[in-house]
Amino acid sequence: MVKSHLIIVPCHSLWKIDNGLEPGNYGQSFKHWFLAPFQHEGRDHLSFVMHSLLAINELLDDTEHSLLLFSGSCTKKEAGTVSEAQSYFLHARKLLNAVSYGFDLPLAFTSHEDIWKYCVLINKKMKSQSLTVDELFASHISVEEFALDSLDNLLYSLVKFRSLTSNDASRVTISGFGFKKTRFLELHAVAIDYRPSQINYISYEPQPISIDPKELEAYKQNLEHQEMNSALIPFRADWYATKSPLLDKKCQRNPFNLTPDYSLPFTRKENIENDEAFFKSTIEHKMPWSLGAQT
Repeated sequence: MVKSHLIIVPCHSLWKIDNGLEPGNYGQSFKHWFLAPFQHEGRDHLSFVMHSLLAINELLDDTEHSLLLFSGSCTKKEAGTVSEAQSYFLHARKLLNAVSYGFDLPLAFTSHEDIWKYCVLINKKMKSQSLTVDELFASHISVEEFALDSLDNLLYSLVKFRSLTSNDASRVTISGFGFKKTRFLELHAVAIDYRPSQINYISYEPQPISIDPKELEAYKQNLEHQEMNSALIPFRADWYATKSPLLDKKCQRNPFNLTPDYSLPFTRKENIENDEAFFKSTIEHKMPWSLGAQT
C-alpha cells in the first residue's frame, strides 16, 4: 500500500478535550473550544467540524493511497501542551465513534444539514469498507503538531507525510476556509516549489446566523478584507514569514517555544533579504517534491 495523496486539515483552534469527564462535549458549543473573539460571529467552531468531516470523507474515497494529517501546534497557553492537531484528531474520532455506535448527537449537529449529512455518509463509507473508526484513525490519519501559520500547514505536512510514508505526496487536498485558498495556491505552494495544479482545495466557510442579506454580504466582505490585510499582502512581501509582522504572529502562537523535531527540506533563516533570490538559490528544483528533483 503506497500512500501518495496527502490530505491536510489546517487547524484554527483547540477543542477542549473531555478526557471522559464530559461525555456530552462533541464540540457543538463555542464553549467547547478555545476561540478568539472574531471566531464567534461566524460560528467558526462548526466550520472546524466540517473541515474534519470533509477531509475524512475525501480520505474514504481512497484510503489505500491517502493519508490525512491534522496540522497545528500548541498555540494556547491556557490549554497546556496540547496541540490543535491532536485536539481535532480526538474530536473527530469521538464524534464518528458516537455516530457508528448510534449514540444521540446534540441538536446543534443533527439540525445542521451539512454536519449530519457527512456524519451519515462517512459512517456508510466505513461500513462498506469494513473499517471501524479506530482502525481508520490508526492506519490512515495522523497529526502534524508544529505548524504556526498556513505556510507551515502546507510545508510541515508535506515533510511529515514523507517521514510517515517514505514517499513524497504527488497530490494534496486541503480542507479549510475558502477565503484562504488564494494564499495556499498562489503564495505558499509557489514559495516551496509545489505545483499548485496538484492541489485540490475543499472550501467550507463560516456560517453566521440571524443576520440579514446585507449584513451577510458585509460579513463576507470583511473576511476578504481581513484576509488581504493580514495574510495576502504580508505573505507577498515575506514569502517565508521571517520578518515582522508574520514572524511576530508565529512567536505569539508558540507559547511553549516548540521547534519541529523532523528534518526540514531547508532551514528558513530570519530576515531573508530577498525572497526571490532565496527561492532561486535554495528552493527551486531542490525540494524533494520539486518537478524533476532527484530523491
